[in-house]
Amino acid sequence: MSMARRRRLDAESLGRAGVLVAGCTLVLTASFLGLVALVSGEATGLSDRLPVYVLGMATAFVGSVLIAETRGLDGRSVIGAAGATALGTFVILTLGGEGVLHAVRNPDALLTSQLLFYFLAAGMIATGFGYWAIKHWQELSIRSRKSSFTRG
Repeated sequence: MSMARRRRLDAESLGRAGVLVAGCTLVLTASFLGLVALVSGEATGLSDRLPVYVLGMATAFVGSVLIAETRGLDGRSVIGAAGATALGTFVILTLGGEGVLHAVRNPDALLTSQLLFYFLAAGMIATGFGYWAIKHWQELSIRSRKSSFTRG
């Protein structure tokens, strides 16, 4: 992508980016904490909360189908995107929900072990990497590599 096509960041864009980075970082941090809770066996009562996570997944699936259909995508693309969105939503809801519960139930353990700060840092790094990957996915795709090999 050329520099001419890239936007300069103004105050409004920085504000929106800051909100996005903060939100994604918090979701990822909660998900990391949820993974710890699940692996350590401290996620008691998960089976009672699982229906809520499944309902969220189903809602994301239907919403994705409706949105993809309005964009005129073919059926295979619609169902693939909706399935991927539903699976991602289920993972984030489950891990994030369990992470928030783990943080509420064990706040002292998180702060004294400094685990929360490491997960916040990891969440920020993952957010930055995700943002970069979304902005540059075309440069990284196999299709663009093949075309660049045939040009030279």
